[in-house]
Amino acid sequence: MTGQGMVLVISGPSGVGKDTVWKAASPCLPTFERAVTCTTRERRPGEVEGVNYHYVSDTEFDRMIRDDELVEWAQVHGNRYGVPKSSIFVRADAGDDVVCVIDVQGALKVRALFANSLLVFIAPPPGRETEVLQERIEARSPVDQDEMTRRLNTAAWELGQVGHYDFPRKGRPC
Repeated sequence: MTGQGMVLVISGPSGVGKDTVWKAASPCLPTFERAVTCTTRERRPGEVEGVNYHYVSDTEFDRMIRDDELVEWAQVHGNRYGVPKSSIFVRADAGDDVVCVIDVQGALKVRALFANSLLVFIAPPPGRETEVLQERIEARSPVDQDEMTRRLNTAAWELGQVGHYDFPRKGRPC
């Protein structure tokens, strides 16, 4: 055994560009493999099963919780998301590196399990947080006003959690 691999967490509010940051950084981090999370939400156009997420039913998600198969899970914007233990522990225990691209709730839970994990917070440009997040969320898929309000309220809480991160970096406008 080579020792525990590095667990890197990239997180921030919905719409901030977590996946975009990982796509840009991944060529520079060739030893890292992305942990594929599970979700009960519908697949968006262009998303691929097993690459973007594992898309599961509510019944299957309930079973995964009951059988203790998730490192962490959370209800986010009306859907559930979770990180399967196998996507982190198997790799990290083999001495390999893994990256989790997840929300803030999940990041804080991963930190509790992996004290040596590295947490990177991605934030929208200062002074334009709400505007930028709203534009990016709307560009991804249409949401009604109630959903947008929920996401922006969650983002406000998430932005307040930056002190729990090792690298609280500010995003730059694209």
